[in-house]
Amino acid sequence: MAHPNRIRANIICIVAACMAMVGYQIWVGNRRVQTETNRAQVEANLPKLTLAQISSLDRKAFERSLPQLQQAVAQPGLKTVVSRETLAAITAKLRQTDESTPDYWPAALRFIQFASSQTAPDAPPPGQQPRILSEILSRGLMRGIREKGITIKFDDGDLGNGEFTGCRIIFTPNPVQLTNATFRNCVFEIPITDNPNPYIKKVGRALLDSDLDSVSIPSL
Repeated sequence: MAHPNRIRANIICIVAACMAMVGYQIWVGNRRVQTETNRAQVEANLPKLTLAQISSLDRKAFERSLPQLQQAVAQPGLKTVVSRETLAAITAKLRQTDESTPDYWPAALRFIQFASSQTAPDAPPPGQQPRILSEILSRGLMRGIREKGITIKFDDGDLGNGEFTGCRIIFTPNPVQLTNATFRNCVFEIPITDNPNPYIKKVGRALLDSDLDSVSIPSL
């Protein structure tokens, strides 16, 4: 039988270990909050640039301006002042920017959603209940999908010969195999994250490599 003092010592060690773990989790949580607070403070202190100004920057300056690009596309009231030339110039610069550049992916994904909303004013507004792609595919369609003016969530499945016009397309982190997919005047919603998964990166690259007015994806 274990000595009572040894049992007591073991209990004290277990309690101490638990307290240390709890303390560590609190510390991690505080660090995360502090990091987000610091980032917000840094972004708040950045000089605000218009999209037109950002579109005219050289390559190095453009890379440094990615936080300002995120700010600019988050501002309200831009729909009537952004020219297609400005959007095209920023798209071209994002194509040329190294994807490992800090803030690249959140800036690129936010810009894709913003720019597509500029070029597809008749697409459904945000917040509507979407149709679900996997449910549509489960009906056994053999001739592909042709949809117009709906909100649709790409959640799963293998889609061949899809044609979408004036739609709001909601991508999720779940991969969808696309073959011969065409999107005309559609708005694209993509999960915004600092480190998207490989599928979302492929989606982002495919959209940036296209004219957002008319996106054709032979294979994804």
